[in-house]
Amino acid sequence: MIKKTLLIAGLLAQFAFAPAVFALSCGNPINAYDKTYCASLKMTQLDKEINDQYGKTIKVLTADQKKDVKKAQIQWIRARDSECSNGGTVTLDCVNDKMEKRISLLKSIERECKNSGCDKALLSKVE
Repeated sequence: MIKKTLLIAGLLAQFAFAPAVFALSCGNPINAYDKTYCASLKMTQLDKEINDQYGKTIKVLTADQKKDVKKAQIQWIRARDSECSNGGTVTLDCVNDKMEKRISLLKSIERECKNSGCDKALLSKVE
């Protein structure tokens, strides 16, 4: 009975630590496949983060300011897609870099509009 319990505990431990092992491999990808896999994971995480931040930013704006940010966001998406893709192939590092910068801009807009008033040029900024 003890051997069976230890065997089961060992198997469960393997599965419990498996995600951590895979997550650690993105810190030092070995080959092109690993780099692509990790970049796609990052893109998925950034996509969620940018959507969350966009929602937070929109909440602190007036109706007219929301229109400006929405228009800029749509222009930014088109520019990102144009600059980071070629014939159906997406350059993940390009997308990730642009999303990180956009998230930073959306955070700046939220912070500024909450604290000191909105700068119209910042609301309309497309990076």
